[in-house]
Parts: sequence; C-alpha cells; structure tokens
Amino acid sequence: MLTVEVELLGGRYAATSQSDRGKAEWPPHPARFYSALVAALHDGDAIDPHERAALLWLEAQEPPALDVHLEDSDVGRRDVRDVWVPVNDVSVVGDIDPEADVRAARVDVEALAEMPRTTERDRALKTSQKALAKAEAKLAALVQGQSAFDATPSAVSVRAAVALLPERRTRQLRTFPVVVPARSTFAFIWPGASPGQHGPAIQRLCDRVSRLGHSSSLVRCAVVDGARAATLVPDADGDYVLRTIGPGQLERLEREFERHQGLDSRVLPARPQRYAVRDRADATSAEAHAQSVFSDEWILFERVGGGRPLSSRGGDLAHALRRALLEAHGTTDLPPALSGHRADGAAADTPHLAFIACPYVGHDHADGSVQGLAIVLPRNLDPGDRERLFRMIGQWESKRRIDAGAHDERVLEVGTSGPHTVLVQVRRVDVTSKVSLSPRTWSRPSRRFLTATPIMLDRHPGDLRSNTGRTAHRAAAEAAETIALSCERIGLPRPSRVEVSLAPLLSGAQPVRAFGPLPARAGRVSRVRVHAEIEFDQKVRGPVLLGAGRYLGFGLCLPVGELIASER
Repeated sequence: MLTVEVELLGGRYAATSQSDRGKAEWPPHPARFYSALVAALHDGDAIDPHERAALLWLEAQEPPALDVHLEDSDVGRRDVRDVWVPVNDVSVVGDIDPEADVRAARVDVEALAEMPRTTERDRALKTSQKALAKAEAKLAALVQGQSAFDATPSAVSVRAAVALLPERRTRQLRTFPVVVPARSTFAFIWPGASPGQHGPAIQRLCDRVSRLGHSSSLVRCAVVDGARAATLVPDADGDYVLRTIGPGQLERLEREFERHQGLDSRVLPARPQRYAVRDRADATSAEAHAQSVFSDEWILFERVGGGRPLSSRGGDLAHALRRALLEAHGTTDLPPALSGHRADGAAADTPHLAFIACPYVGHDHADGSVQGLAIVLPRNLDPGDRERLFRMIGQWESKRRIDAGAHDERVLEVGTSGPHTVLVQVRRVDVTSKVSLSPRTWSRPSRRFLTATPIMLDRHPGDLRSNTGRTAHRAAAEAAETIALSCERIGLPRPSRVEVSLAPLLSGAQPVRAFGPLPARAGRVSRVRVHAEIEFDQKVRGPVLLGAGRYLGFGLCLPVGELIASER
C-alpha cells in the first residue's frame, strides 16, 4: 500500500472546480496532486531519473482512494467575489530578458530541425531561425553595452509600452474560490500498490511539493506508514467525478508545458473517474436504517434524444413507459407485483413496480429536465417475477427494433399524452453517467428529504390558499398528517417534522401548478398536490416515493445533506 498524506498548512484549499469557475474544488483531484509531483520533478536544472521512473510507475497504478472529510455542513466555502486582475503584456516584458529569448528560440529551431521535412516544417523553421537571429543580435548588443531596445520605436511599440503603466493596464476577471474543511489533512491511498524501490524517490518528490492548487494553498506532503481507512473509493456508479491519471500522463504534461511555457492558457490533461462514498456506519450496518418498500434495484432508461421535457411531464412519461410494456406483453396472468392490479381489476394492495421520471434538481444549475426513466423494483420482489419483468422488457425492445427500421435499434421512443405530444428517445443502460438518474442519488440514507416532484395527497386537506381565518393553517396540518401516514405506508417510521409548500423547495423543481392531474379523467376531482420537507429522527434509506401517485413518479424525494454532483 502507498499512502501520501497532505496537510493544508493554512487550513484552506484554494483550487477552482473544473466544471464551475465560481466554486472551489473539493475533494482534491488525484490528477492535480500528480501534476504537483511533476512540477517538483522539474524544479531543478537536472531531472533525477529515479524520480522520473517513480512517476511513470505511479501513473500506471489504479486510481487512488481518498481519506478526506466530505460532510458539507463541516466544509466552509468562502464567498466568491469578482476580482479584476491587471494583465501582463508578455510580448513586451519578454524583451527584458534577451537570454531567455535566445534559449526559447534555439529550442524551437532544434525541435523543428529534427522533424521530417515538409513544406509546413520548412516554413516554420525559417521563421524560427529569423527569430533566433534577432534574439541573438539583441543579446550581443546588450553584451557590448549598447541598448537592446529600439531608439526609435514604432507607434505600435509605444502603445504597447504605455499599456503597461498601472493606470492603463487592462484587467481580466478572476475568481479565487476557497474551501476550509473541518480537517486540514487528507490522504491519497493506493491500496494495491507497493512502491518498492520507487519509495525513496516518491518521498523526495513529496518533500518538494509546497502547494496544491493556487499558490496560496500551501501544503506539506509525506509518504506515511500504516493503513488509512478510505472515505471515497473508485466506483463506476459513484456520485462524485474526479480527475485521475493513466499511462502517458507525465509525457502529456511535459508536452503541454512545452506548448504553453507557463504563459498561455492550458487545460489539465486527465481521465474522469467516478467515486462513491464509503460510509463506515452505513457499510457496517446497512440494515440499521429503516428502508422503504422500494429497492435501489432500478432498470434505467437514459434519455438520449428527442424532446427535453421538464419534470411536470414526468408523470406522462412514466405512464407511457408502463403502458408500452403492458401493450407489448399483454396483461393476461401478470402478477400484481408487475401489473399493479389484482385479478379482479382492483388496485393491488401490495408493493409493485413504480415507474418514475428522474429530473435534474438540487444543483445550482438544475433546470428540472427529465434525464431519463426508471422502473423501481419493490423490495423482496419474487425472483420469478423479476425474470418475467426482464422478458417483458426484452419483448418491448424487440418490437421497437422491428418498428425502428433504419433508426438505431437500441433507441426507444416514448410519447407523452396531451395536445402537445413530445417524443423522447430513451435507451436502456446498466450504468449511467447522469447523477440524476443514478439510484444512489435517491437511495442514500438521510434524515431530511425534499420533494423533487409534488406529493399527490391521498385525501383532500382543505383549502391551502385560503385567506380566511386559520383555514390554510388547518389544511396544511391535515396535509402534513397525510404525508406522515404515507411514510408509514411505505415502511418508514413516522417523520418528526413535515412542512408543506406550494412552491418548489429544490433548485430546478417545478411548482405544483405545473403538474397536471394523474390520471386525467373527466368527472373526477383532481387530487391536491404539494411539495414538502420531511425530517426523521434518524437516518432512513430511500428511495422515498410518497402519495397516491407514487407508482407513477409523483412524490419523488431527494435526500438532503449530501453532496449532489454537477454532472448530470
């Protein structure tokens, strides 16, 4: 095992998130740490071959696990303010060091001379040779005591020089996001890696790493002995996406530096890797948490084309998916766990399949769009019924492949009902890259849940919008009681607090007025729909689907208090 501990000497970590320039990166990405080691490799005149070999060995290892503090409530984030920073004109400042100009020009000429001869290469070589001659002439003049600058500068040169004056310099917008974690140390862990002969070289590189991220983010790095328990581990279905490395990373970084020379814009070469939280309490005692009758075994259909409906059309999509499966197979002799109905046609009184549309909610940039559909299997589903369900799905997919003709045979189309039909192309996937479609997003243990889609109440609570006396207050209390009973109905304990709202409580969620009745039948009174915040005395495990429309995507609740990743 190789474990490298990093201590934030100032108790703060300054690094910009790759997906949002206004937010700080947390947890630190392994690719950023590797880049710091490469910077340490090149911090002297000569490169130690043993250190280079150690980095080549390290980039060939599997992505590391992390021991890092993750609780959002204990991670402070400094308010980000816009800062307008003066821009240096490197084209003018570069003339101050003629020796550096000569060295850079020689590197260009030597590199081009070794390349195969082409028209483009010859043209570039000629230009570089001219630049080298000009730089050598400036250096020679400086050595002889003459001025290295033109005594009669052109108007363009004068304007460039004036632009360097403090009051004339242009400014660029910059942000400096910072994280202040509760614990100032974290570690990168390679559990299956034994550095062997590379150990001393890795330690020397760590000794020379002074910062991670921004130059103000000072760190101490050291290889440590002993096992460290990881809190974040590589997982293809995890909620976090971190940048990691692979074979060839050192060469890519060196090639990129030759291009930008620390001056031009650059992008950190990296490989995305999903990570999942290893919750020690949850991992050792998963059954300690109360669980709903719904399982985290989902059959996923990722949206890959067509329309981009919002969550208010999710009920229509869920209903269309259910209808498509039943039409392809037929309802004859289907068990209640699959059809949702008893043999006499009445609604099943036992848990059965739920069809939901998963919206993108709970993030600053969430727009409430449906990222895909899911069939949520009830907990303790009979193995025979599970096998029959997959045969039904196979029949539907086979039918769609025949109907698709020239279209991609893996793409299925689902239409929403109503005057404005929307076709959504979905594809069944085993693992999705969209966090909003991942079962873990909706199933992780939590004490608090917020509705992503409104709860359709089992009974009418009264007028929630009344301005008369305490009518609205009594209606809200009645609605909260109905929701509490709904929690008990799906196997959860009675919540300690329920607050209802007609406005959305999650970013990206839509107001209740945007959702139509389900089912929309003439002559039937529409059920009241409300958003809610639900809190339990202890953590419970989702997925939490509540209310009369829970089997068709209404009452879908998001656990609150955990990090929601920006990738959808």
